[in-house]
Amino acid sequence: MMRQAARLLAKDIKLDLRSLENFLSMLFFAVVILLLFAFALPLDDESHELMAPGLFWVTFLLSGILNLNKLFQVEKENACMDALLLSPLSRGSIFLGKMAENMIFILAMQVLLIPLFSLFFFEALMSHFFPLLGLSFVVCLGFSSLGTLLGGLTTDVRFKEILLPLLLFPLLVPLLLAAVILLQSLISGAGLAAEADWLKLLVGFDLIYLVVSYLVFEFVMEL
Repeated sequence: MMRQAARLLAKDIKLDLRSLENFLSMLFFAVVILLLFAFALPLDDESHELMAPGLFWVTFLLSGILNLNKLFQVEKENACMDALLLSPLSRGSIFLGKMAENMIFILAMQVLLIPLFSLFFFEALMSHFFPLLGLSFVVCLGFSSLGTLLGGLTTDVRFKEILLPLLLFPLLVPLLLAAVILLQSLISGAGLAAEADWLKLLVGFDLIYLVVSYLVFEFVMEL
């Protein structure tokens, strides 16, 4: 199954790298949001430090949803969804391949987002680059797991660009709340260990989203 997922992942990445349309749209949208924050909010460092955790994850969430909306777009546009479902690939490998693809592109965007956020909004964030990248990976795991499930569910639904966020955002509230508190602890200098309970909560929700999404995905794709 892992070999099948790797083949699907390699195919999707190869197609995406030909145009970089999805990645560039995510990055451009993130830059626009950061510029709006930088010019619209107070300029003092105290306000920026207070608002940085929330604004960082809002940027992550809004730019990441763009990639989720296009996760199954290639199969839909070329009428390949039925062929994919009829192929020898298991439903689990399809889920893992799509989830991994989404994680790779979101984390690649995070590598650029952290320096941009530091440049435009909060300079001190760059000093926490690697811990924040690790935190982003943990958040991205839950986000991509649940997002892949709901992205598959809404593939053939009208107005999916509206329906997907409506379904996804409420379910991500515990994940994002933990992420905001952990980033605030990181910025304050206390580190992630100071909020170990929130970190355990974040990892717990990751595991719940991953396992449930993996098990339910097979039935979702039959709808």
